[in-house]
Amino acid sequence: MIEIRPGLVADAPAIARVRRESWHAAYTGIIAAPIIDRVTAVGGNATDPPPYRRTLVAQAGEHPAVIGYASFGPERTVVPPDPDPLTAAGRAGRVGEVYAIYVISAWWSAGAGRALMGAALAALRADGYLRAVLWVLADNARARRFYDRAGFAPDGASTTLTGLGGVLEVRYSRDLSGRLGRDDLH
Repeated sequence: MIEIRPGLVADAPAIARVRRESWHAAYTGIIAAPIIDRVTAVGGNATDPPPYRRTLVAQAGEHPAVIGYASFGPERTVVPPDPDPLTAAGRAGRVGEVYAIYVISAWWSAGAGRALMGAALAALRADGYLRAVLWVLADNARARRFYDRAGFAPDGASTTLTGLGGVLEVRYSRDLSGRLGRDDLH
């Protein structure tokens, strides 16, 4: 059984482990391995998240362990200005963003990702956001199918991530103003 709960400070090492393992599983062949190793090194937002970021974790197994996580909050700018990394729509509470959703590969297609996405969208909607966005690597076909099934669609925005070797990232968005459907929550 998969349980979704709010992430705790004590979950930071498990979240970092999930991020590292899932990046290697999902991005091998898209991003060079040395870049993945550098980007997923311990530290950063996994251990010191910004105050506006909310995190949920999925735990499962005979001895429940963190198998995935989602982080979300107000929409961020593509290139964060200093000191405010949020867009005007994010600051105003109109547009939320799913910053990350990762599940270790042993649990892919087992429902953890769907459960995390459903809980994150429900929380954004409960916070009053009217629209949600997320960014996905253009070459990550598996993730793009997952986001399509969650009601997201490409909205035409894109950016090149030079720090990740020049990969293209595309923005997906979806409406949150209506009632969330059954597929959003399961």
